[in-house]
Formats: sequence, structure tokens, C-alpha cells
Amino acid sequence: MKRIIFLMAAIVCLFSCEKQSHWLCDTWYGEYDTTMTDNDTGEAEQKVATILLQFSEDRTECVVTKGIAGLLAVTKKTYKVYLNETDQSFTMNEGYHDSRILYRGQVINFHTATLNWYAGEEMISVELNDLRDE
Repeated sequence: MKRIIFLMAAIVCLFSCEKQSHWLCDTWYGEYDTTMTDNDTGEAEQKVATILLQFSEDRTECVVTKGIAGLLAVTKKTYKVYLNETDQSFTMNEGYHDSRILYRGQVINFHTATLNWYAGEEMISVELNDLRDE
């Protein structure tokens, strides 16, 4: 599943990242460690999770796709994006009616960014790559 997501993102990036000049590339990918509970045994298992961000051309929306490496299930949701041109950061929430910040990102350089969000009480921090170096 990870390979399928990666290949799809790479194809999108090939057609879109090269011709863009915006400081926020439109496709980012990252991996992070997570703990899942096995439904059969009840035991906690360490897994590698993946996250793919696909920004709209005008950078006002972002489709966030999350999955677990080796599993077929993924989640996909579209968020409203707010850019801060001064420090090249962005925040995302569910739309104009939502004042919560669900994701906070910071572009480190043209190929690397960080993304932070809460999963329950836990803060998740991920380094993202723009896929052009892959």
C-alpha cells in the first residue's frame, strides 16, 4: 500500500512540482511510527504510518491521505489551508466554520517541511519530503 501511495504521489509530483514556483510544493510525503492495537489479541504493535499531502493549485485546500505500511486501509480528507507567506508556514482546519488548528506545517527549505498535529493527547511531528528527490 505504501508503494502504491508513493507511486501515485510521485506521478502527481512529476507533472506538477517541476512547473510550480510557489514556496509550498503541492505534494509532500512522510512516515512516522505509531502504535496500533491488534483486534484479535489486544496487544499493542508498533507500525510505520504514512502521510501524503496534496495541495490544490491555489494552495487553499489540501487532501491528507494517511495509511499504515502493509495494510490496505487508508483515510483521506480534505482540509482548508491558511498560508503565512512571511515565515513560509501553513495551518489546516476543516473549513471557515472551524477555528481549530488541526495541522501546522513549516517549510524548512524547498524540499523539506515539518508537520505537527495531535492524535488524542499525543503530538505527532513528521518530516515531510516533496518527492522530487525520490
